[in-house]
Amino acid sequence: MNDERLLTTMEAAQFLGLDTGTLKRWRTRGVTPPLPYVKVSANRARYSPAALKAFVAERTRQNTAQDTRGRAA
Repeated sequence: MNDERLLTTMEAAQFLGLDTGTLKRWRTRGVTPPLPYVKVSANRARYSPAALKAFVAERTRQNTAQDTRGRAA
């Protein structure tokens, strides 16, 4: 993957293993941690490969105890 080229919503969704609709909803409603995107026109967004990798790293867990949003047992 070329870290210089911005990825389309479809390419970013494939990288993350998600549906394109999920990324569109996240752009509208937000997600924590945030997934930055570049708004290139009124209806087009692009994603930097570095931002996608950082998003994955931020959400990577070793076990469920690390999930601060999880419910207490």
